[in-house]
Amino acid sequence: MIGSFIVLVISLFFIWKKRIKDDDMDNETLGVTIFIACVSLICLITFSLDIPCALRGGQEMYVNELPSYIGFGRFRRTITDNEELKHLNGCIWDAYEKYGNYHIRYTKITRIVLDIEKLD
Repeated sequence: MIGSFIVLVISLFFIWKKRIKDDDMDNETLGVTIFIACVSLICLITFSLDIPCALRGGQEMYVNELPSYIGFGRFRRTITDNEELKHLNGCIWDAYEKYGNYHIRYTKITRIVLDIEKLD
């Protein structure tokens, strides 16, 4: 995966240099091309680091209490004293009992919840 990323970066660099040398690209098109390339590279780097973390089981956290929500839709906020739980994504906390011992696995960079297991 990293090898394909490097090949992509090198090929984009040579295409960009050729376009500048030929002078057939105006400044606006050049700016849009660079912007799209940068956004693509950032996403590719993020997922190339996050997917292997998820395949290895992700980060682990043990908690005694799950957070609750206040509000709805866009204005829905997570209420908890644990700062790490506030930033986790992709989980519906209402589907679990609020109190209990839980083992939570999540990805390192995007903090998407992979698994929640209630410990007895």
